Amino acid sequence: MENRELFNLVKTIRNVARQEGIDEVAIDKLESNPKVETSTLKKYFSDDKQIAQEIFKNEQQVFEKIFSEENFENNNAIDKLLKVSKMIAKHFSYLTPVLYHHYQEKYPLIFQQYFDQRAESVFRRIQENLVSGMQQGYYRNDLSVELVARGYISRLIDLYNPTNFPAEEFSFDAFFNQMFETFVLSIVTEKGKQYWESKREVN
Repeated sequence: MENRELFNLVKTIRNVARQEGIDEVAIDKLESNPKVETSTLKKYFSDDKQIAQEIFKNEQQVFEKIFSEENFENNNAIDKLLKVSKMIAKHFSYLTPVLYHHYQEKYPLIFQQYFDQRAESVFRRIQENLVSGMQQGYYRNDLSVELVARGYISRLIDLYNPTNFPAEEFSFDAFFNQMFETFVLSIVTEKGKQYWESKREVN
């Protein structure tokens, strides 16, 4: 059962980071922040590391909930891949960017564990889609499902690398759309290509 009190506390802490800056989510600063109920904060956290762990845990729960509640059954494989990919792109870095990179540097082991869980969730979804697309005749039968799925994850991770694509210089949507089209065209059959091109003309 979801702990709503803890969930709301984590949500408040994330809002503080986004609105007031990363320095304000240190536990000593949060204790004096009027937006945070001090007694609730002390009930669940005793240091900054515990806060980071709970934020990562919360992020993964939100990510998994999105896919458990979404119905992809009525789409063909290409439509499903587009829908899933947009959701993945939107929520892959759901964590406030400044908090995301701060915790990546401050708690690398915790961050890596969280990141690996997120990547594994994406990997499973893409594998399922590839198998479905091959059965429907939209994707080539000679594809290595595991290699292609891991290649997709690698491309997605690259999009979130601020060294490669600084947010202030590049549009994430533009890069995502380009990445997605390149990926689709690398795996489709002639039938799949025709369907993809018909979708582009409509959109």
